[in-house]
Amino acid sequence: MPKTPSNQKVVCQNCDTSFKGNYCPECGQQLREFQKPFRFLIVDLAGNIFSFDTRLWRSIKSLILKPGLYTLEYINGHRMRFVPPLRLYVFISFMFFLLLSTYVNREIDISDETKISITADLDKKMEENEDTNNRNAITLGGDTPDLSQKDLSEIAKSVTADPSRYMNSFLTFVSWSLFLLMPVYAFLLWLFFMKSQPYCFSHLVFAVNQHAIVFLLSGLIISVKLLFPERDNQPENLALWLIPIYMYIGEKQLYQKGWISTFFRWLTISFLYLIVLLIVISLLFALWFKLNFL
Repeated sequence: MPKTPSNQKVVCQNCDTSFKGNYCPECGQQLREFQKPFRFLIVDLAGNIFSFDTRLWRSIKSLILKPGLYTLEYINGHRMRFVPPLRLYVFISFMFFLLLSTYVNREIDISDETKISITADLDKKMEENEDTNNRNAITLGGDTPDLSQKDLSEIAKSVTADPSRYMNSFLTFVSWSLFLLMPVYAFLLWLFFMKSQPYCFSHLVFAVNQHAIVFLLSGLIISVKLLFPERDNQPENLALWLIPIYMYIGEKQLYQKGWISTFFRWLTISFLYLIVLLIVISLLFALWFKLNFL
């Protein structure tokens, strides 16, 4: 298919702006012709997929090997060679929670015989409690059944019947909470490193990248567990120690502070964020429990 010469003016089909080149300066739409034979569309599609794969692996490589310099390169304008941080985070987090869901569901798999046994034990326990409550009610001269024990028993039986459903629901809540907490982490970074990077955008990009590397490393560990399930020793768990080391080195590379100064800032930020994370996860669990069972 013939291409339009770059020195010839064309009219954007999206906003009617006259321009020279391959991209409209007003709306950014690329000068492409889609009304062409199917074989050319296949070639274009293959090219886009290959380009995405190249940028994806380049981004993951830089994310792993350049904890802070990767963010620095992106905010300094080297963006076309990388997948946008938020898109990379979404891709990695999706893969991580998919692996985590698979692993957790495998670990909590309950056989039919065990489900029947648990249900029978719960029913027996509930009957005993009802008898006790009835005797107490007669003694006290009133009718005050203990509904909380019955509710807990019903909840336990419901979870036992389909544990995967409730675990997947809870993991969905967790994934959204971590996504919404990234601006909080970025704010803490800005609070302690505002002199090095005065704009919040830099800290937000760095926060997204650090959450992505946590998911990436955790996903690799879970993958090893899924591939080699029957083992007495699990040395891959030691890789979790790489997370704090990575985050510390990343802050040192990005903010260009001294090693000691960066260490104490990193330690304080991690402690504060951990407190926020525990509070949010606790509230999230209470909300999830209420929506599913109450």
